[in-house]
Amino acid sequence: MSTNLLAQATNVLASSQIDSGDTNVELVFGILLFTVTGIAFIVSALFAGSLIRPKLPHPEKASTYECGEPAIGDSWVQFDLRFYIVALFFIVFDVEIALLWPWAVVFRQFRDAGNGSLALFGMLFFLVPILVGFLYEWRFGYLDWVRSDEGQKEPEWKAPAVVSESLS
Repeated sequence: MSTNLLAQATNVLASSQIDSGDTNVELVFGILLFTVTGIAFIVSALFAGSLIRPKLPHPEKASTYECGEPAIGDSWVQFDLRFYIVALFFIVFDVEIALLWPWAVVFRQFRDAGNGSLALFGMLFFLVPILVGFLYEWRFGYLDWVRSDEGQKEPEWKAPAVVSESLS
């Protein structure tokens, strides 16, 4: 079947108005043939796997597995917000280091060429907003693992006049 398809595709290319010496057409045809063959191989492997594998696996294999322990309770647990803040800080500073490293590597070349201040101001333009955000979060206690209660006072509650008179 595949040789018949290949022969038909070759006949279509040969009978068309395209010059047979054109290498772009041959290149595109090769890529197309390679892609179709790859997709056919994947589909045939998946189909063969569905025929060979057992239809009813053991119930133990169908159960939820988590580090060798049976699952207990609901899996939709809300994590503390502090974990997400730590993860976001890691991502921000990881990206910052990834972008700072190439700049640090070529800074000497900029300095030797007389453009050191331009390169320095370019990096400060990148670092200052990150530093301002970091200082803001530090100042308002978002980086504290256990937040203090200093700035948070208990509301002074006064009973309404009607309630206080009825209690007297």
